[in-house]
Amino acid sequence: MPSAIILERALRWSGALRRKTDAHTSFGTWLEAAAAQPLTRQGIAGWFHELCGTAAGPGGVVPVADLKRVLRKLRERVFYCAMVRDLNAAADLQEVVGAMTALADLAIAQAYRSVAAGLAETHGVPIDPSTGRPQEMIIVGMGKLGGKELNVSSDIDLIMLYGEEGETAGRRKISHHEFYGRVTQRMMPVLSEIDADGQVFRTDLRLRPDGDAGPPAWSLEALENYLVVQGREWERYAWLKGRVIPCRAFDGSDPSAQWAQLESLRTPFVYRKYFDFDALAALRGLRERIRQDWQRRALARTGIDTVHNIKLGDGGIREIEFVVQLNQLIRGGRMPSLQQRGLLAAMEKQVAAGVLAADVAAGLGSAYRYLRRVEHLLQYREDEQTHLLPSDERGCDALADAMGMARGDFDRALADHRAFVARTFRDAFRIAGMGEAEGDGGRHGLEAPCPSLAEHLRTHLGDGAEDIQRQVDALLDSHRIRSLPPSSRKRVEKLLPALIAMAGKTGQPATTATRLLELIEHIAQRSAYLALLAEYPETLARVARIVSASPWASEYLRRYPLLLDSLIEWHSLLEPTDFTQISAQMRRELDACALPDGSPDVEQQMNLMRDIQHQVTFQLLAQDLEGVLTVEQLADQLSALADMMLGETIRRVWPLVQPRGHAAPFPEPRFGIIAYGRLGGKELGYASDLDLVFLYDGSGDEAGETYVKLGRRMVSWLSTMTSSGRLYEIDLRLRPDGEAGLIAIPVDAFEEYQTKQAWAWEHQAITRARFVVGDPAIGKRFDAIRERILLQPRDPEAFKNEVRGMRDKISAGHPNRTPDFDLKHDRGGMVDVEFITQYLVLCHARRHPVLLGNLGNIALLRLAAEAGLIPADLAEQAADAYREFRRQQHALRLQGAEKARLPSDRLTQERAAVMALWNLVIGD
Repeated sequence: MPSAIILERALRWSGALRRKTDAHTSFGTWLEAAAAQPLTRQGIAGWFHELCGTAAGPGGVVPVADLKRVLRKLRERVFYCAMVRDLNAAADLQEVVGAMTALADLAIAQAYRSVAAGLAETHGVPIDPSTGRPQEMIIVGMGKLGGKELNVSSDIDLIMLYGEEGETAGRRKISHHEFYGRVTQRMMPVLSEIDADGQVFRTDLRLRPDGDAGPPAWSLEALENYLVVQGREWERYAWLKGRVIPCRAFDGSDPSAQWAQLESLRTPFVYRKYFDFDALAALRGLRERIRQDWQRRALARTGIDTVHNIKLGDGGIREIEFVVQLNQLIRGGRMPSLQQRGLLAAMEKQVAAGVLAADVAAGLGSAYRYLRRVEHLLQYREDEQTHLLPSDERGCDALADAMGMARGDFDRALADHRAFVARTFRDAFRIAGMGEAEGDGGRHGLEAPCPSLAEHLRTHLGDGAEDIQRQVDALLDSHRIRSLPPSSRKRVEKLLPALIAMAGKTGQPATTATRLLELIEHIAQRSAYLALLAEYPETLARVARIVSASPWASEYLRRYPLLLDSLIEWHSLLEPTDFTQISAQMRRELDACALPDGSPDVEQQMNLMRDIQHQVTFQLLAQDLEGVLTVEQLADQLSALADMMLGETIRRVWPLVQPRGHAAPFPEPRFGIIAYGRLGGKELGYASDLDLVFLYDGSGDEAGETYVKLGRRMVSWLSTMTSSGRLYEIDLRLRPDGEAGLIAIPVDAFEEYQTKQAWAWEHQAITRARFVVGDPAIGKRFDAIRERILLQPRDPEAFKNEVRGMRDKISAGHPNRTPDFDLKHDRGGMVDVEFITQYLVLCHARRHPVLLGNLGNIALLRLAAEAGLIPADLAEQAADAYREFRRQQHALRLQGAEKARLPSDRLTQERAAVMALWNLVIGD
C-alpha cells in the first residue's frame, strides 16, 4: 500500500494528526516513512537516543529539563506511528500495546535515572546496609502497564518502593525514606506535567498502601507488614499484574535480589495455595462495583455513559478482565502456570489447564481484541483518554469506516461481542467453578436462621444425641476453637446444626457426626475451610457422605483439607481420569515453578506434585466410594498415577544432579525404574509402598556417581515429608544385595546377579516386575533379562521345596494369633495364589511362553488352565477367590482396619478352592 494512502486513512479519522501535520509538514513526511516499519522496543530506544542528541551528560544521564522535552517528542512519535499502522491494519493489538508499554518503561527508567542522579549530587547515593552497594528504587508498574497492555492514551499506575532503611552516603545525608520520597515527587512532573510539548503519561500513585494518605515510597519491610495485616481483596486483584520496571541510576548497584524479594511478597499475597472462601464475598462485591460504580459516576456526568462506555459498561473490557483474573485469583496459587500478567496469555494458560472452556476463551479473546481496537481508535481521534462511543450518527459512521467496516456490520459485531461478554461476566463465578448460577446475585451459604443445636441433635440423632452433645461441648471448649477470632467461632457455631442435619441423612448418623466434628476441629484454624463449608452447603453434604462411607477417607480429608475445594465440582470429580491430560498440565505447572532468576523452585515443585497426587487419589477415592470403579480398575488407576509421578520425578531431578560444568542442555539419562510387588503387578492400593529398583547403562566412576546421586535424590524427592505431605514411601530392598547394595545398579551387573547369584524368592519376585519409566533401551534390556530368568530350566520338585520354604517364612513373619482369617497371609489366602502363579510361570514358561507376560494372577491362572497345567474349573474358582479376597481387603482398608482379617466362618469356599489348587500344584 502506498505510504500516502496509509497517512490518508489516519488523517481522515484523527483531528489530532491533521492539526499536527498542518503545523509541521515535515512531521508528516517523517511519519510516512516511519510507519512503514513495525514498532519495536529497540526502535523506540533508537528514537530516544536520536532525540537526545548531545543533551546526555556524563554516564548518559539526560538533564531533567532536556529529558522532559525528549520524552514528549518520543511519545508523539510512538503515538502517531501506532495510529497510522493500526488504522491500516498493519499493526496488531500486541504491537500497539507493546509499543506503548515500551515507551512507558523507557520513560520511567530515564526519569528515575535523571532525578535520582541529580538528587544524589546533593545528598549522596543511598547505600544498602546489607551489602554496602548502591541501593536502587524499586518501581512497580500496576494495571495495564504491569501486564504490558497499555492503551494509546493511558494513565500509568505506579508503586514506588525501596529495599532497606538507611542513609545516603553524601555530606548532606538524608534517610532513605526521605531520599526516595523526593525522587518520587520529582519524577511526577517529568512524566505527567503538561507543557508546550504535551505530556508523556498521566501518572497515578494511589494504588500504594494507604493511597494518598501514605508516604510516596515504601520500604519492602513496610509493604510486607501492610500486605499481611491490612491487604484487601481489591489489592490482591491490583497486585496480580504488578511488574518491576527495570531501572538503574547508580553504578555498581545490583537490584536483582530486591526484585526477587518483592516477588516473594507479591506471589503469596495474590496467589494463595489454600483459596480463601472468605474472599468470595469480597470478590463478588468487587464484581458488583465494576458493574455499578461506574454507572453512578457516568450518570452524574452525562447520563449516557451507561450505553456508550466500552471499557466500563455492560459487556466492556473491564468485565473481560474480571472473568480472567477471577480464575487466576481462585486457582493460581495451586496452578503456577496461571500466574500470568497479560490477559491473553492468561486466557491461553487457563484453556490449557482446563479451567476455562475453549469456546468461552475464544469468545472473550475475540471480544477483547475488538473492543481494545475500538478503544484505541476513540483515543487516536483527539489524543485523549476516552472510552465513549460517538453519540451522533456521523461519528458512528466515521468510527465504522475507521474500523474498515460497514456501519451495520460494525454495530452488529459490537453488540454481539458485548452481549457475550456480559453473559459471561454475570456467570463469572460459575465459570470459575464456584457454583454460582446466572442471576443468583451471589447468594450462597447458610443464610436462613438455623434451628437450635439441641433440636437438631434430638431430630437427627435420636439415641445418639447425648453422646454427640458431649463431643460438641468438648469441641467448643477445645483450645483450637477458643483461640479462634470471634467471626470464626461464630461460623463454627453456625455450622454445627447444618453438620448434624447432614449427618442425620447418612446411614450411620452418630458415627458421621463424630467424624465431621473431628474434621471441623482440625480445620478450624483455617477460616478458609470453615467459609467453604458455610458458603457451599452442598459441599458439606458431600463431605458427610464421604466420611460416613469410610474412616480412611475421613482421615485422608483431615490430613489434606485442600481436597475440600474439589468437592465443589462434584461432576468433575466423578469423570474418568485422563492421565495424558493430567501429565501434560502437571508438566506445565512444574515448568512455571521458577525462582526470579529462572532456576526451578524445587520446594514448590515438590509440593505441587504432592498436591496433584493427593487430588487425583481423592478423585479416585470419590469414584471408588460411589461404585464407579471396581477394585481392579482402581488398582490400575493408582498404578498409572504412580508411574506418572515416577516419570516426572526423573525429569525434574536429572538436571539437579549433573556433574559440575556439564554443558546444557542435559542429555537424556540412560536410567530406568523397575517396579516390583504391587506396583509391578499393577495392584497398587491407596497407601501402598513402591518397591523399586533403579538401573542405569553406563561405565566409569563418573557415570556411577551421577546415577547413584540421581537415585538417592529421587528417593528424597518422592519420600521427603514437606508441608504438602509425601508422595510415596520407597522400598529399595529388592535390589541386588538388598540394603547393602548400591542405590542404582548397572544393567550388566543386574543381569549378572539375576542369572548367577539371585535366590529363588528373587526369581519369584521378578515374575511381577516390570519396567515403568526411563530410557526405553533399558526397558528392553530388562524385559530380555526377565524373560531369560523365567525361561531358565528348573527342577520342579526342587523348586517346590524352595517355594514351600519361602511360604513358611512368610507365615512366620506374619503370625496370626486370632481366630480370624487373614486374607493375605493365612493359608488359603492371597499369598498362596501368588505363589502358585509364580511357581507355574517359573517352572512352565519354558514350554508355555504364553505365561511370560506380567498379566496378573487372575489372567495367569486362566492361561495356565488353557495350557493344561491345572484344571480349568479349579483355576476359575481360585481366580474368583483371589478377586474376592482383594475386594474384601480393599473394603476393610477403607474402614480403617489395620489387618485385612475376617471371621473364620467367612469365605470358606474361597479358601478351600485356593488350598485345593495349592495341594495340586505344590503340596505340603
